[in-house]
Amino acid sequence: MAAGLLPAAAALLLFVCLPHLPGFTETVITGGLFRLISAPLGLLTSLLPFSLTEALLLTSPFLLMLVLARFRRSCCLRGKRGAARQLLKGMVWLLSLLLLAYMLLHGLNFSRRPAAELMGLELSPQPVERLQQATAELARRASQEREGLSEDENGCMRLTGGEGWASVEELLSRAGEGYQVLQGEYPFLWGTVNRAKPVMLSHWWSYTGITGMYFPFLAEANVNVDIPASELPATAAHELAHTRGFAREDECNFLACLSCIYSPSADYRYAGYLLAYTLCANALYDCDADRWREASAVCSDRMRRDLVRSRSYWQQFEGELQHFSTAVNNGFLEVQGDPDGVRSYDRAVSLILAWYQQRGLPASA
Repeated sequence: MAAGLLPAAAALLLFVCLPHLPGFTETVITGGLFRLISAPLGLLTSLLPFSLTEALLLTSPFLLMLVLARFRRSCCLRGKRGAARQLLKGMVWLLSLLLLAYMLLHGLNFSRRPAAELMGLELSPQPVERLQQATAELARRASQEREGLSEDENGCMRLTGGEGWASVEELLSRAGEGYQVLQGEYPFLWGTVNRAKPVMLSHWWSYTGITGMYFPFLAEANVNVDIPASELPATAAHELAHTRGFAREDECNFLACLSCIYSPSADYRYAGYLLAYTLCANALYDCDADRWREASAVCSDRMRRDLVRSRSYWQQFEGELQHFSTAVNNGFLEVQGDPDGVRSYDRAVSLILAWYQQRGLPASA
């Protein structure tokens, strides 16, 4: 029984030690073990167009029934005490190995070198004027990209391929194109997963307030495809950032914005600018409502319709389940060593401003 705890002990030891060794984590864990395991795994799972994570969830009751049936059969052969001991031993080994696998495939990536350091970005405090300038420019770029996109009967963004499951799958299959452009300059953004997976039960998933999920045991990026079309591309790009070894949510939001902006797809470029604008606009509103009104005045009417659509969509799912899901996610992030919890998503603003200061925004197509 004690031997079954060895993988868990190794995982906990790494969890405690590696935050103090970001260089080692970057080279040996993220750049070594993580890629060695997740790259071939992600390549295999991404060949299938459907979500294996969702399939596993839906079949889990049947798997549990099989375990219980085997336990009953074992009771007949070994007796209840012997069967219980064997089941406990198996559960200890399973959970211990799963913990180690989770840490190698995701958890330890929280301890890698920060994205700002890898990209040479200076995260210095920025004056509110710089935030306002960036917010207005992002609004202008987003409005420009929005002009050429399709619209539904309500005047909101529709995917270029039209409505329907086929157009969603085609969009998600292109989620890695922006990363492929960026990896020429930033090799650490390399990855084998370029397809995000649509979840069939997405409408019900929205009650949790979650737009996407990375399932590390399958190296699979899952996306809630019931959300407004304007949010889909950036959500897919965010989850793909996790498959490339980034665990911190602010960094994944930033990389989602950046990879979308560099994508050859107009849908992705618009979604990238829209997400970056939304993050900066929210931060600007908290700092200075008057400056926020000035910057947001740059938004086009089409862009405003998409923003209103997003707000109205999420309002219909507000409730206890969403609050519970947020609390669970917040606790999970805090346990991983991020004291800001779910608020860490918004820290991407600092990275956006640092990029804006260093490089400026890429020219729109």
